[in-house]
Amino acid sequence: MTLNQTSNWNRCQEQDNILPISSPRLELVPDKASASEISQTELHGCDSALSYRKLYDESPSINFTLNESGIVLSLNRFGANLLGYNKDELLHKPIFELFASSEHENLASLISSLFKVSGAKLNSCECRLNCPNSKIVWVKATARILPLSAPVVLMVCEDITRQKHLEDAYCESEQRFKTIANTAPVMLWMASSNGMYNFFNEFWSEFTGRSPEQGYGIGWLENVHVDDKIECLQTYYSAFNSKTKFSMEYRLQRADGEYRWVSDTGIPRFTNTGEFAGYIGCCVDINEHKSIEFLLLQSEKEKQLQISEKEKLNRLKDEFLSTVSHELRTPLTNMKMAIQMLGIALNIGIDSSQGSQNTIQHKESKAARYFQILNNECEREINLINNFLDLQKLDINSKPLVLETIYIQEWLVKVVELFKARNRKASNLYVDNASDLPQLVSDPFSLERILIELLTNACKFSPQGKEIIVSARNKSTYVEFLVTNTGVEIPASELPYIFDKFYRIPSNDPWKQGGTGLGLALVQKLTKCLGGTIEVESKSNRTRFSVQLPWQRM
Repeated sequence: MTLNQTSNWNRCQEQDNILPISSPRLELVPDKASASEISQTELHGCDSALSYRKLYDESPSINFTLNESGIVLSLNRFGANLLGYNKDELLHKPIFELFASSEHENLASLISSLFKVSGAKLNSCECRLNCPNSKIVWVKATARILPLSAPVVLMVCEDITRQKHLEDAYCESEQRFKTIANTAPVMLWMASSNGMYNFFNEFWSEFTGRSPEQGYGIGWLENVHVDDKIECLQTYYSAFNSKTKFSMEYRLQRADGEYRWVSDTGIPRFTNTGEFAGYIGCCVDINEHKSIEFLLLQSEKEKQLQISEKEKLNRLKDEFLSTVSHELRTPLTNMKMAIQMLGIALNIGIDSSQGSQNTIQHKESKAARYFQILNNECEREINLINNFLDLQKLDINSKPLVLETIYIQEWLVKVVELFKARNRKASNLYVDNASDLPQLVSDPFSLERILIELLTNACKFSPQGKEIIVSARNKSTYVEFLVTNTGVEIPASELPYIFDKFYRIPSNDPWKQGGTGLGLALVQKLTKCLGGTIEVESKSNRTRFSVQLPWQRM
């Protein structure tokens, strides 16, 4: 560079109010120069320097040149505007005035360290500004020595305010999460995207008696019961590979050494861009729940065992009754036949129109009375065994139903007339049918057995001369059969038990006719098999049995 060229650069700087940097080259610039001495080459050099100066001023960054003491020697106009100042306001001022007081020591250390080490070197630090008129709060200051004859510091400040705000927001969010997590009354944990656990809250530490760091990675498995570890890992890594939610139960060792059942649920985390970030999970102590569940399971097993034993006993009982009934039926059949032959031999006949309890001849003789007792008791035993067998078949659902279409009006009259023909006490038995009775689909044999048992019961306990009425009513969805007898009433305290097997109402058999105690139990069973219900009402010196059957057997 010639002496004139150096002079041109000096003049260009002075025109832009830039503080000249003291250097041997700048000292060579003469104080005055005539216009005639400026050649075309010198003007071209000045224009080039002005262009660089303008480029420097408008560069979209904050650029300072400083001396060793941190005094601002120059800065670009764009940077000064960003800081909220005019460029001239900052010249010859300590740069420390632009930063918060807490940053002065860091800046001084940054500048001084550059002069302590020879050679080009970059130093940087993040500092907080103190510029009231600027939107910039935080900058990253990067500085280096410019190798001039009088070395100066070039400092470039990068706006990192937004980054710092994001970092602060993140830190605040993290702190808020840790505060919430550490005050939560459950065990919380987190795992990173590689599957390794990297966070446990204070409650987990209190529960396990271990520090969070001891649980990091797969250290948490140390407290899992040895029999549950493999299943835990399989459940966790199966969910991890598919990035899905999981839930598992296992025994976790408490600080006092006791193993407690916990329920552990993990939820996958994802970033804003959809990338998998790991898991966040929660462990809850469910030991009491597990204990109750175990007791309920044991209770259920015991209950099932009791039911099984009861079913077994009922089956043995039914088998026993069936065997006994069959074994008794054969000799009783022979006895019945022998009694009939004895009656013929003694010239004692049975009046079938009036019932087996009445004899035609020799009514006053001892033989006739003995024959009557023998015949009645044999008939009673046969009925008892038949009822036993029928109940046993109904209990094990082995008695098939034979469904037929029943024309109720004609059928009911026929059944009642047949019953009256066999029972002398049925003289006051009447039928009262409704006129709008449709056809009924049911088992006529079972239905006849129900009505015969109810009529027999009514005749047995009705006083002499009292009416017994049988009726049928159309109730839209079902038919109702009613058997009503007057002059007798069942105590209200006895009504809940009259359908029990072998139950007999105390002091309610004025004629001392006895019975098997199975009739009404058989009626209830048969009604249920036909898909119906039976009810009894007894008041105002009247007793009524009501049998309700659906019109169509399902």
